[in-house]
Amino acid sequence: MSNYATAAEMRAQINKTSIVDDAILTAILSAAEKVINGFCNRPDGFIALAVATARKYAGQGLYYLAIDETPEITLVEVKKSSSDSLYTAWASGDWIAFSGDPKDPNFNRTPYTMLMVDPTGSQSIFTSGVYKQRAGFKPDSETSRGVPTVQVTAKWGYATTVPADIKEACIMQAARWYKRLEGAMSDALASGELGQLLYRQSLDPDLKMILVGGRYVKPALGRR
Repeated sequence: MSNYATAAEMRAQINKTSIVDDAILTAILSAAEKVINGFCNRPDGFIALAVATARKYAGQGLYYLAIDETPEITLVEVKKSSSDSLYTAWASGDWIAFSGDPKDPNFNRTPYTMLMVDPTGSQSIFTSGVYKQRAGFKPDSETSRGVPTVQVTAKWGYATTVPADIKEACIMQAARWYKRLEGAMSDALASGELGQLLYRQSLDPDLKMILVGGRYVKPALGRR
């Protein structure tokens, strides 16, 4: 079942009144949702989880930390060193959530994508996750790896409700697929509702314009 749009909402868009195909419409909407999430590089989707869960991150020993998208953060816990096993909860005045760049942060726009240490709080950095140890046969060598040092509890995802243009994009893509099903999956077909002639494409061009123009496509970058 799609979280972005319902069969009834799609029926209204394609001028259908019968509910006989609602199961098919629902399945197509669900498939369109997955395609949109994949195209936008958002595995958590656009609707945040209803319940906050914990995720672990390796700190860089800096005053800021990149995290996954979330509209709401419940708790931030940090280890005192990379070799510790226990996390210590930071007070709400020790950290600030923001989006954008650490040097030009936006504190008013969600989803939040980063945390910074509050300069008025009692902390200074997010503990580095670099962990080194001696390993190997003679001559001994030293290996290092990143280990989790920060645990963030939040409702992961883009927003608490689906953005209106994402809902519309989901319906648009599902409607195109539905019309292709009606046309026996042909590469080109006539459509009174969606235009005179439709050609098969991996993703609707107008849908791409909505996703790219709305800056919903998240770059696949490594964490800082």
